[in-house]
Amino acid sequence: MMKTYQLKFLAWVFSAFLPPDDPNSQNDEVEDYYALLDVPKNAKADDIKKAYRKKSLLLHPDKLRQRGMKYEGQIITEDEARARFQQMKAAYDTLSDPKKRQLYDALGHKGLDFVQNPSHAWDPHVLLGNLAKSSLVDRTKLITLVLLFFGLVLLQPILLCAKVDQMLAQNGGALQNASWTALCVPFWLYALFYGLLLIIGKALFPLLQWIAFVAGVLFLTMKFDNVLPWKYVLVFIPFYFWMLFRAIEAGKQRAKANADMEKMATIEYIEKYVINEKKQDEEGNDIEAQMHRTYNDLSTEEKDEINEQYIIVHVPPKASAPGDTNDEEDDMEDELEKIERSPEYQEALARHEDAFKTLVRIIVPEIPLLVLVILQLDMGKSWNWGLTFLPLWIALFMECCGGCYGFCCTASLAHIEVQEEMAEHFEKQKEAKQAQKGEENNDSSNEKKENDEEVVGDASAMTGEVTADNVSSDKAETDTTAESATEAHWADEAIEAEVNSMGVKAIREELESYGLSTTAFVEKSEFVAALVKARKEGKTSIEKKSEDPVNEEDEVDDDYFEMDEDTFHHFQQAE
Repeated sequence: MMKTYQLKFLAWVFSAFLPPDDPNSQNDEVEDYYALLDVPKNAKADDIKKAYRKKSLLLHPDKLRQRGMKYEGQIITEDEARARFQQMKAAYDTLSDPKKRQLYDALGHKGLDFVQNPSHAWDPHVLLGNLAKSSLVDRTKLITLVLLFFGLVLLQPILLCAKVDQMLAQNGGALQNASWTALCVPFWLYALFYGLLLIIGKALFPLLQWIAFVAGVLFLTMKFDNVLPWKYVLVFIPFYFWMLFRAIEAGKQRAKANADMEKMATIEYIEKYVINEKKQDEEGNDIEAQMHRTYNDLSTEEKDEINEQYIIVHVPPKASAPGDTNDEEDDMEDELEKIERSPEYQEALARHEDAFKTLVRIIVPEIPLLVLVILQLDMGKSWNWGLTFLPLWIALFMECCGGCYGFCCTASLAHIEVQEEMAEHFEKQKEAKQAQKGEENNDSSNEKKENDEEVVGDASAMTGEVTADNVSSDKAETDTTAESATEAHWADEAIEAEVNSMGVKAIREELESYGLSTTAFVEKSEFVAALVKARKEGKTSIEKKSEDPVNEEDEVDDDYFEMDEDTFHHFQQAE
């Protein structure tokens, strides 16, 4: 987020791109938010909150009726009171949010609405339309400042290069004896202009950094002009302070980013562990909680108290793979994952990384480079200047490697992560299916065991009732029955062997030809058992059985998993 003075400067420079004033529009006559709440522009958050409460109580319908619908000495209607309250609420929502307040202070009502509307702020047609409707003064100011900026930026290196060329040339030139301080006039103008902006914006710490840097350049030019008889170790003193100020600011920015990331929480976490937190009495017993409340059910004071302790993040929606379930033990891990996906966390992480990069640049290339240059100049070392600037070459090489890695490898790593997630998802599906099959097999075996025990028990009871008198009389019948049972046993085994040699598709078609449903069958053994039973019972075919040969490819592979539509869309979105 840019500073207020930077936003004000950009709004002043590029005012031609902002929406022009419409004399026929009533929205341009919006009262100033600070005047609406009757607070100064430097008011603190607590003062703004107190003023909002006071003003909102004055506009309460019951209070207005008691005062005869008078507000600030004027009689107003209920519609006017409602509109007034909505304006005050909009003012409080803007001024209580630090980012919105910063934008409002810099850009005003229309600028705030324009920047917060992405369809306008980034639409080239809208920007060009605003430029065409802008005043002549705004367009002239924009063109003049753009030409002046590029003129100063290009003029300074042109002058420096021309002086160096004439110093190295045998014939010399007009700029050969020119003062280095005079040649840097474009830089002094730019430094003065930028310094005034920092003073207007009351940015004291960036102003100190800028003063130290400009002083270092001034000392160098005076040293080149032989005005300062100091050694370079003293000439570079302003650059020491410049690096020190940058390191301090980077440390503060890094600490602020860490503090913001530690305070971040999702609205679900706030509602579960903060608003509806379980409380215990003195004996350690849980107190019965009241009705479950959401964040919107809180009062303004409660919301402000929570906002002081936490930074509520807005988590973008994320598709979950079909069949995935979250346990209560993984709530904290899911919470951290949601926070890391939020734009607030990404913005704080970017600030943390920028501060870290600033510290690395100061430690790795700048300090060693400054030391080597001082040794080369003050101690008269005859080192090669290419080796003297070796820390700079190393830093540039590392920057290039980091940029190439981020550009080339990040997408590949993300693709690999998606593939690993897909493999893990299908592995879970396979394990779940195998576990389900195991349970079904256990149930079938237990049921079969119970049936066998019942049959054995019935046979034992029947055997006990047989008397010795009819044993001899039934001996011939038993022999005949045994022979018939043996023949039936061999026939059953032949049927089972034939059915087992068939493929699942052929078994299914034959069962369907008997008019039997096969939707409940999963294992091949279930298909085999059903067809053997049908053949033993002498089922007749309802439709003519297909004579097509059975292919091995038609058999069902239990290890084959098909990706359904929901799973495909999930992983396509993730990739």
